[in-house]
Amino acid sequence: MFPKKLIVIGLSGVTCGGKSTLTKRLHKELKNSVTINQDDYFLPIDDPRHIKIVELDQLNFEVITSIDMDKMQSDVLKLIESLPNKNNFAETNEKNVLILDGFLLFKCKVISDLCDRKYFLTLNKEECQKRRVERIYDPPDGPGYFEKAVWPEYLKHMDELMKDKDLYKTITFIDGSRNKEEIYQMVFAEIKKLLS
Repeated sequence: MFPKKLIVIGLSGVTCGGKSTLTKRLHKELKNSVTINQDDYFLPIDDPRHIKIVELDQLNFEVITSIDMDKMQSDVLKLIESLPNKNNFAETNEKNVLILDGFLLFKCKVISDLCDRKYFLTLNKEECQKRRVERIYDPPDGPGYFEKAVWPEYLKHMDELMKDKDLYKTITFIDGSRNKEEIYQMVFAEIKKLLS
């Protein structure tokens, strides 16, 4: 299929669980890495494919249909096929690392199947809500959005993951409320093993 000069890491999980922080740290430490973030593929606000939460008069950004997954999948495959590419990856004898970051990353089977390691960060409801309130979104969360969309969609996604036994057993679940340094060190050590 693709040359194994590349290790693909999938970082997924609950909103505000620490995915982006972990992605940025790994990218900084792994000089031969590149990242693709699912958040960069949200559909424009006026796209008719969005689903509206009628009672909140707000779009639901917590569902896969709010993201252009065809474009993301295409970009990931193009990037992989372009190896080696001076603009994205190091042209050395070392293996390169592609870090994929997204809260619904594993809902796309093609992307999920590419991942050599899959990590999923979790939080309890209270911690998630506390962190979510501290973040600024565009458009901003309206009143009731966390209760009506964010948390129920996360629980639904977790339920789907647990029911997919083949996928579930390939994912390492990490409590996102753990110390950030501990989480980083654990994931980094596993990636370094893959690279050796």
